[in-house]
Amino acid sequence: MTYAHASTRSWLSAVLIGLPGCGGAVAAQTVGTELRVPPEQMEQFDARPEEIHLASRSIVASLPATIVSPINARVAVAAPFAGTVVKLHVLPGQAVRQGDPLVTLASRDLSETLVRLRQAEADLQAAEVLAQRQRELFHKDLVMANRVAEAEAQVEKVRALAEETRRLLTMGAIRRNPDGGYSLTAPKDGRVVEVRPTPGAALQAMEAAVLVDTGDQVWVQAQLPGPMAEKVAVGDRVELPNGDSGRVISVGISLDPVTRSTTLLAEIPSSRDHMTGQATTIAVVRPATAGEFEISAEAISWIGQSPHVFVRTGDGFLPVRIAVKGRAADVATVQSESLKPGQKLATHGLSQLENLMSGSDYAMPAH
Repeated sequence: MTYAHASTRSWLSAVLIGLPGCGGAVAAQTVGTELRVPPEQMEQFDARPEEIHLASRSIVASLPATIVSPINARVAVAAPFAGTVVKLHVLPGQAVRQGDPLVTLASRDLSETLVRLRQAEADLQAAEVLAQRQRELFHKDLVMANRVAEAEAQVEKVRALAEETRRLLTMGAIRRNPDGGYSLTAPKDGRVVEVRPTPGAALQAMEAAVLVDTGDQVWVQAQLPGPMAEKVAVGDRVELPNGDSGRVISVGISLDPVTRSTTLLAEIPSSRDHMTGQATTIAVVRPATAGEFEISAEAISWIGQSPHVFVRTGDGFLPVRIAVKGRAADVATVQSESLKPGQKLATHGLSQLENLMSGSDYAMPAH
């Protein structure tokens, strides 16, 4: 046992013996009864008092969370034509502007599609000439009307084929290169999240090659326990340990049958401190109401299955029952008619004070 432990045991023994009417045994104290501690012994007791403040915001819930990318802001850039990767122009984390090249591919499929387009355009031109000729002959009563209809139907058939081929060539905003290959380009301004292929790799048609985040926000995802689901609403403010804040954008309406929780999503500003997949903690907060106080979470003690705090008085400590509205890692939002701003609460040695209150013998915890 260290000297500090021995000193603490000594002053506790003295206090227990010195309480009026106790002799060698101490009667149990009740909430609202001051626990008197002589000044010379109070100096040996490291209560580490923390001040009570009026709450500026009320903590609704504190939850472990994971930083994720916004589903509606991530764009997959796919290769419309199968080919072989020739060059990568970007790396993960790199900022890109709309139209910047991302990946260059050599593609036989693209060359064949261009040939089909030229053939379709030539066939369309020939079909239109033939249809025009049939209409002129019909006006001179040299051909039947069905010949004109057949010629016009052929025009529509070839036109549809040509238009479909043109759509294929404009899919994905590709840039055709003089050597017959093509480059995938950024569809919007953003930041590259993932580059999947490597030079020399084969890409199948419509396979995603690059993922780009196009928004300035990131999301945090947390599992909200069922009992808390009704306490959190879309629009509530969330705070992160580094001081950043955001807002709740989604609260699930069904519970997972295994975890008995629902999914909460919140939007936060994008920064280098927030990396996709990073674990963090969020506090869901709302504006405080009258009678709410912000205290150190370390000041809360559980006595008789009820939360209490020990208020520093002139002669000792006064146990006060409180209602905990919410708590984070280091602070808690509480309510009590007996608390006032500026009062100081014990945040250390609570087990000693609990034993003083109950009148039981105290044993120093091992360190």
